[in-house]
Amino acid sequence: MLTPLKSAIAETLSPKALYWLRSVKRAVMLEPPLPWPFATTGEITRAQALAAPPVDDGRPIQDTALQRYQMRNLPSPDSFYGYDDVLPLLAKEIARALTLSVQYVNSSHVIGDIAEFGTMGGFSAKAIATSMVFDPQRQPLPKSASGENPFRVLRLFDSFEGLPEITSPIDLDSPHVVSGAWAKGGCKVLAAPELRERIGKILPPHRFQLYEGWFADTVKTLPPETRFAMIHFDGDLYQSTMDALVPLFERGMVSTGAMLCFDDWNANRAIPTTGERRAWKELVEMFAIEASNCGDYSVGGTRFIIHSYRGIPADPV
Repeated sequence: MLTPLKSAIAETLSPKALYWLRSVKRAVMLEPPLPWPFATTGEITRAQALAAPPVDDGRPIQDTALQRYQMRNLPSPDSFYGYDDVLPLLAKEIARALTLSVQYVNSSHVIGDIAEFGTMGGFSAKAIATSMVFDPQRQPLPKSASGENPFRVLRLFDSFEGLPEITSPIDLDSPHVVSGAWAKGGCKVLAAPELRERIGKILPPHRFQLYEGWFADTVKTLPPETRFAMIHFDGDLYQSTMDALVPLFERGMVSTGAMLCFDDWNANRAIPTTGERRAWKELVEMFAIEASNCGDYSVGGTRFIIHSYRGIPADPV
């Protein structure tokens, strides 16, 4: 009875549909994939490219690749990024950069906790928290080097009232403020209880803490022994950047090798006299900071690794 059924299916399906059906069966049975039998002048889709990897027939990869290229049997860029990928792509690139930053501070034994200044909708906080779930396996620091808690704490700073009143002349002249994109009360999304609930589904309570209030006030509440291995800054404004980072550098709370991520580095048309770019220039001059620029990520962010600065504390032995 199986043979007539197979024949009926084969007669119903198009040759390409039948090819893909057989390919799926061979994949399930862990059999080698079928060769692509169709000469075509078109390009295959992303799904087809992933479903039909090059056949390992013993030839060098170059020969196989050139053959596929000559048959136009290679996916083009537009088959990888369609219209439904455009907006998620930006968020994915941010999450990727933050995840790699967490893995970097673990693999490089950078001392201290992880901070985010400006939580807004909680997306980046969740990305960081998700990366930190692997700390018990990947964080190589002994208890003596990382404080009483043997694993890093995620410290989340936000007013939960949106952006502050904008008074700095530098901010008032910046394009995002002039256009109204940034204004008092803007960027307010999640309330503190909502953020606490979301992060609490990822990390246990002793591994994260919320600091409600303006940066200039909440940073002062940190105990003097606090150290940060990674800081994600998403406070938008020049003044907010200075309010958060000046006291951290003044108090020696940024560790050797710390990763500093600026989310809005390219805001305000990337004009260097505005926003985070202006704040970073002044911080470098103020504290004689030596750092490596690790490059931009997504459309707005950039990352630095801090090597030294005036007042940096020695790492514990």
